[in-house]
Amino acid sequence: MMRPGPLLLAGLMAIALSAAPVRASTFDIFGFTARDVGLGDAMTAATRGYGALYYNPAALGVDKQQRIGVGMALTLPSLYVDRANAESDRPTISPDAHLGFHLGWVKPIPGIFEQKLALGVSVYLPADRLVRVQGDDPQSPQFYLYQNLEDKLLIHVGASVEPLEWLSFGLGVQILADLGGTVALDMNVVSGSFERADVSVALSPTASLLAGVLVRPAAGVSVGLSYRGESALQFSLPVTVREGEALSLAIDVSQTVLWTPHQLSLGMAWQLDDPRLLLALDATFALWSRAPDPSPRLAVDVGGRLLDAFGLADALDLSTRSVPIAMGFSDTVVARVGAEWEVSDHVVLRGGYFFRPTPAPRQTGVTAYLDNDAHVIGLGAGFSFLHPFRSSETVVQLDLAAQMTLLPRRTIVRGDPRDPVGDLSHGGAVWTFSATLSHGY
Repeated sequence: MMRPGPLLLAGLMAIALSAAPVRASTFDIFGFTARDVGLGDAMTAATRGYGALYYNPAALGVDKQQRIGVGMALTLPSLYVDRANAESDRPTISPDAHLGFHLGWVKPIPGIFEQKLALGVSVYLPADRLVRVQGDDPQSPQFYLYQNLEDKLLIHVGASVEPLEWLSFGLGVQILADLGGTVALDMNVVSGSFERADVSVALSPTASLLAGVLVRPAAGVSVGLSYRGESALQFSLPVTVREGEALSLAIDVSQTVLWTPHQLSLGMAWQLDDPRLLLALDATFALWSRAPDPSPRLAVDVGGRLLDAFGLADALDLSTRSVPIAMGFSDTVVARVGAEWEVSDHVVLRGGYFFRPTPAPRQTGVTAYLDNDAHVIGLGAGFSFLHPFRSSETVVQLDLAAQMTLLPRRTIVRGDPRDPVGDLSHGGAVWTFSATLSHGY
């Protein structure tokens, strides 16, 4: 009799290499630099430095300064799911705390371009892993927007051009990586070992468009418009196990993860001289109605001459589903407001607020992708001082920020006593702490 060890090992390998579905970008939910977080992400017209790579690449050259910066963000979720059925076999999946780091660089080009052309690049690095792809049971209660949100490497590259003193255009790309590969195993039934094992896993870059316009119609007034394109990581890993031509096992794991919707943002900013106060307003439209099914798809095909001889070629095949789940999400509009007060030449205080309506319907069907409306409050401060080892024209900026995302309680009555999930309520808060150190010259 054939021992099950090799087949079991192959199946476990396929499942282990898929690892929680992540939706939206960490910058969409929590902001980019500490200044952005402190201003409530109302940055389409008020962004500066390498944060412009995400919010509006047209603003990359506004400061006419070369700027290098590094930063970190710590996210601490405190979310709950209260369930009526405490004995359900569908476990609650809660988001973990995350730590991530980012670095960026912006360079206005002198010479014949007269600093009317600027280039920029930024990289976000999760502390634990560069990319995590996890397939959770769609019936297990899980927070759709917050589950392992920061477990992905993000790269932004962009450029801006200023054809007129009051007008700038910008283009950029956000880069992810498609994850795929193959696993081929030739098995020896007699010895219970693999005679040959070929494993290939590849990361290929995939890019989505970033674009923006910045208009300065009057002194101290800016109007910005930006677009961020939809992006996703398509994960696929077929595993094939063969015992000559007698028996074969093909396992295909695939999933669409790290999905971000199309977004269009309009913003206005006013810089007052007395008091030295910046006011910013933003509105962002997000096309959540296109959200794909993030659940993993698993297909198992058992074949070979041995099964063909008994007419069992299709009898042992398995598949999780052939038709994707209809998510039923709704498009959203997020309104933001932020203020920045220059207390002195060296100290700046910031505050911001936005309301993010949930795109997710109440999960009364086959899925349990939980989400809540969110009230988000950001507070921050900036401190500037002269660089200790350079000329007096170079300034170092330290920005600190804290953000509270409050998710009011939402109750779901599923109604069917046979439902494996049962009635539940969910909500809580997410705390974010951010710091950025930048050097402009």
